[in-house]
Amino acid sequence: MTAPAPPYETLAPVYDTVLGDRAFCRILRAFERIERRYGLVFRSAADVGCGTGTFVAHLRARGVHPVWGVDRSPHMLARALVKNDGNGARFLLQDLRTLRLPHQVALLTCQFDTLNYLLTPPELRTALAAFAHAVEPGGHAVFDMVTRTGEGGGQRVGEAWVRRVRVLRHGPRGTPYETHVQRAYTLAEIGAALAGSGLQLRGAHRVGETRPEAGTARVIFLARRP
Repeated sequence: MTAPAPPYETLAPVYDTVLGDRAFCRILRAFERIERRYGLVFRSAADVGCGTGTFVAHLRARGVHPVWGVDRSPHMLARALVKNDGNGARFLLQDLRTLRLPHQVALLTCQFDTLNYLLTPPELRTALAAFAHAVEPGGHAVFDMVTRTGEGGGQRVGEAWVRRVRVLRHGPRGTPYETHVQRAYTLAEIGAALAGSGLQLRGAHRVGETRPEAGTARVIFLARRP
């Protein structure tokens, strides 16, 4: 039997064209609302789960330095390197649960459901603790997650609600796709994971969507390292 391809191996070449560019607009609007509302100021940043590096390029264009892009997919990072060629951005091939930056940063972002790929509360706690270690005192972490709001938030597996996401399902005919497995967490589960992580929650705001999946809502969180 042929082993399944690593995540995003087949999608990386077409990701921006059929999904990434459109998704970036939503991500940027949500981030900028948080930035304005809380008056965030940062001189350094890391984008965890950076994908093809679009948000990294945005931060560099704003003059933020240094900016680290972190992802576990070498295929997506290869695209990010091309997109950010010559702008001074730096990239790391790492799993977010074992995140280790060379230097702490004032802002850490983790967007577009990246944390939902962690399927157990201990994994989520581990990742958030790694985020706290990567953020300098007084710095912030901004992350979004698909949260469970009702019984329609996926398929029940034990005590978890797991949803299968067909990535790029709306692409042109013949576009490759992959089915990814994510966990939809409740707000209580996310709060419990934050407790003791070294991050303190400052705010959580629902991100409006045109057609939210039944039983779920995307929420953007802002947490601060004291």
